[in-house]
Amino acid sequence: MKTMKTMKTIGILRLRDICLLLVLLSLALSCGSDDNGMDCPDPTNANCNPTLSSVAPVTGPKHTQVTITGENFGTDATKVSVSFNGTPGEVLGVTDREVTVKVPVGANTGPITMEVDGFDLTGPKFVYELTYTVETFAGTPGEEGFLDGSGTVAQFNRPYDLVMDSKGNLFVADFGNNAIRKITPSGQVTTFAGDSGGRQGEGNGQFYRPHGLAIDSDDNIYVADSRNHRIVKIVPDGDCSTIAGGGASGNVSGDGEFARFNYPTATLVEEEEGNRALYVSDQNNHAIRKVSLNDGRHTVSTYAGPESIEEGDTNGSLSGARFSGPWGMAKSGEGTILLADYGNHRIRVIDQDAGTVGTFAGGEHGHVGDVPRSQARFWGPTDISMAGDGNIYIADGLNHCIRQIDPDGHVTTIAGNPRFGGHKDGSGDVAEFNFPAGLLYGGEGEIYITDSKNHAIRKITID
Repeated sequence: MKTMKTMKTIGILRLRDICLLLVLLSLALSCGSDDNGMDCPDPTNANCNPTLSSVAPVTGPKHTQVTITGENFGTDATKVSVSFNGTPGEVLGVTDREVTVKVPVGANTGPITMEVDGFDLTGPKFVYELTYTVETFAGTPGEEGFLDGSGTVAQFNRPYDLVMDSKGNLFVADFGNNAIRKITPSGQVTTFAGDSGGRQGEGNGQFYRPHGLAIDSDDNIYVADSRNHRIVKIVPDGDCSTIAGGGASGNVSGDGEFARFNYPTATLVEEEEGNRALYVSDQNNHAIRKVSLNDGRHTVSTYAGPESIEEGDTNGSLSGARFSGPWGMAKSGEGTILLADYGNHRIRVIDQDAGTVGTFAGGEHGHVGDVPRSQARFWGPTDISMAGDGNIYIADGLNHCIRQIDPDGHVTTIAGNPRFGGHKDGSGDVAEFNFPAGLLYGGEGEIYITDSKNHAIRKITID
């Protein structure tokens, strides 16, 4: 009887052992050898979730290869995804303890997130370094001329400014050709307004050294026709009309054609409710003039600067402020205008609500970058454009550079060689310009530049 009981006990123990082995085997199959190829280091531990321990590097531009280390990643790349600030990267390789991934274009700075077979992991912040690539979009570099055509087959003669309509077409003030040119998004160049022979004129359909452009929400274009000392409006079908100034130069306020300008260089449209107006950089009068767009009279007044010719660099009230050859302007939020004060080598700021003028950046001429805006130096800044993210882009004409002021007020050079002018496409640090006169942030990380002395339209892609 004792022997039978002993055998029975052994049988029960073996049955328990078999059950335990089956449980352990089941756990091993579910964790250490699942269909993701995970290698669980302890088969008795049911908690074999993936873990992330380190990421390197955590800063870099697009296409940087980043290595993520940890445990239990498995070997099936189709079950592993990595995103940078929400933008998926390209997974290049997966082992159980290491994942290699390529940083996607346009990721921007933000956290690294990872998903491994349904498990979510969060890594450190990746600091995305923007790259700036310069190309020639239209015009034959170094060759002045007057020729319609596609891209670099077309020719310009000292293009000075440009705007973009609601359909993505660019319009260029072709200064030396006395014409307004049109460039489609695909790069096809045609003559939109002005004498097709490039001859100067004073009629509504002719120009004499068109300099600055602005465009309103209805795609009407306003031209600072500098040598005709007037402002011309071009409606979308191409019809032209003089709305203010014309004839002789001068500094006279009044209605439309009775007003006088002295070499207007830039225009800026304001379409706030009850205050539709056009601001004009009246260069040789060293003043900012205002043209009312609220009615058909187009009344002209002096908005900032002297009523009579007086050059200077004084900050203060609108009437007490002084400028030196003011050039391009841009709206910087509600109630603020930024101005390229060419002769003073500064970026000025006009507080419309307070009625004051101050210095936003710059001072003595030169080139000092990668500094706070109070310490930066420019040399003949010509134009300004605002991006939706708060970055400010500046054509630094005599420095042959494109500058950026970020929302924190830090100034950097993103493209161009401050030592000399030239023409070279490529990355921002090797690209060259020759007196970039106008620029426009066109959205989606694209900046268009009138590279005046290269007789070309250049494009910077930011990614």
